[in-house]
Amino acid sequence: MSRLARSDRHAILVDAGYLLASSAQIIVGTSLRRAVAVSWERLVSGIKESAAAHTDTRLLRVFWYDAANTLGGRALSEEHNLVSLLPDVKLRLGRVNNEGAQKGVDTRIALDLVNLALQGAVSEIFLVSGDDDLTEAVDMAQDYGVRVSLFNVPNDDARIGVHATAMNLARVADDRLRIPTETIRSAITPSPRQRTEPVPVAVPVPVPDPVAEVAPQDDAPVAPRLRIPTPSDVARLHPAPAPPAPPSPAAPPAVSLAWSSSSGNAGGGPGHDPDADLRAVIPDVVRTVVRNWLDSATQADVEALVATRPTIPGDIDSTLLNDLVAHSDDRYRVLQTETRWQLREAFWAEVDRHV
Repeated sequence: MSRLARSDRHAILVDAGYLLASSAQIIVGTSLRRAVAVSWERLVSGIKESAAAHTDTRLLRVFWYDAANTLGGRALSEEHNLVSLLPDVKLRLGRVNNEGAQKGVDTRIALDLVNLALQGAVSEIFLVSGDDDLTEAVDMAQDYGVRVSLFNVPNDDARIGVHATAMNLARVADDRLRIPTETIRSAITPSPRQRTEPVPVAVPVPVPDPVAEVAPQDDAPVAPRLRIPTPSDVARLHPAPAPPAPPSPAAPPAVSLAWSSSSGNAGGGPGHDPDADLRAVIPDVVRTVVRNWLDSATQADVEALVATRPTIPGDIDSTLLNDLVAHSDDRYRVLQTETRWQLREAFWAEVDRHV
């Protein structure tokens, strides 16, 4: 078959992490992936049919990119097995690192973008992703004569009409198309509840500090065990007075950053709190994430979660951070350390209310 004949085709490149997290926001209000159940055949078929409505070329293949569920490996999960068996679908797996973050997925998408264009395999690519790291790969594919359109989850509140999509990527794309909401809702639904009511979690009882005690005589009343205060207990009850502060030199005039060439953001003046707007919505974000996680969790899941305290599992932690940042205009916004602490403390406080 000639190169020219092969080019009369289109490919659909799907970042599954983006698609499912963004769709979960529509369905249940959080990007927590396990909070939704998916009919894979219906979802893939719907995306193929929706893309076909925007082109007169034939489908070459759907490339499905995801991270493996096992740490450091690429073992197929049940979900990946089902997707890989669908017609016209090629599964591409990345990996998960020690922090639970997916790695290698964006690299595989970028390589396929460039390779499909370089080999003349397609004349058009529909990209289901919003990651800024793909901007240069899209630019290069276009240099080889391929038309690249974003095909993303709709969001009427976003400036560009699609969910969680980097502005740089949106600028270089040839078109910004939206997956029909009915396609998403027909294939993705809230995850069925695993537990009908909260089940108490057995919490290990701490062993008290050893203290000297006298064994009671038979039938004699037992005196309550006394706990000897530790030095830290005493320090908390009787804090040492703070040393007098040395006289400070005259403070230089306050200077506020008007514009940063590295970040492209205006700086705040003295006392400026860049995360004040996001801290106000932490309770709502945490309640939504915890409620949906508990609805989809088994008792064993809850016990495993409590056992990790104070560490939050990577998938839940990233969901908390992503959902909070989603309330700002910048999806790549870097949260202040204090904001992250407050978010995680609020998470455990909400978990305590239920378990």
